[in-house]
Amino acid sequence: MFRAYAIFSSNHSKIHIFNLVVVMMVFAFSCYQLLANENLIFSNGLLFSALMIGFFARSSSYKRKYFAKL
Repeated sequence: MFRAYAIFSSNHSKIHIFNLVVVMMVFAFSCYQLLANENLIFSNGLLFSALMIGFFARSSSYKRKYFAKL
């Protein structure tokens, strides 16, 4: 899965940037709602953001290891 996204992000960099912006917006919205409303349901957005950041990091690591030689 990380390999597939690494290839995808190399081929479609604008969509990858859009994905990053969406994850950042979800993080910011979740933080704001969690602080403003003190409702724990908005912590799901923080969990989603953490998972996606980990996914992006692993894909980037894979790309750096194996695609740098190309």
